[in-house]
Amino acid sequence: MAAPTTSLTPLPHGLPPWLVAFVEGALKENQTLTENGASQAAQARETLLQKLLAAAELYLNGEISVEEAAQFLGKHPETIRRAVRKGTLPDGRANPRGHLRIRRGDLQALAAPAPARYDPVADAQDIAQRRRPR
Repeated sequence: MAAPTTSLTPLPHGLPPWLVAFVEGALKENQTLTENGASQAAQARETLLQKLLAAAELYLNGEISVEEAAQFLGKHPETIRRAVRKGTLPDGRANPRGHLRIRRGDLQALAAPAPARYDPVADAQDIAQRRRPR
């Protein structure tokens, strides 16, 4: 049987990875339900998923102050301001002299762990191991 068409695909941009994985898993389960003749259950689940995604989008598109963003991330407010000046976080002010407003969904850029530092010794050892004949 063909995969059911759904209004959830493609998923909205900017959702956290855990939510994307959850929704994709639920859609696969819905496909199984539909294949097994439980299309009403699949339809009810899809309606709930739509409501979940709408609530998530509303939450992520909400704007918060610098202080709230700092508290949310466990960082100092100046770190948030610096990220806005650097361009890491978009500036959500309505006018240039207004208070900074940060979109909740944009905070993922600062919440992600910092990439590992480059280790030239480990890199050289890795290259040498790959070049050795076996």
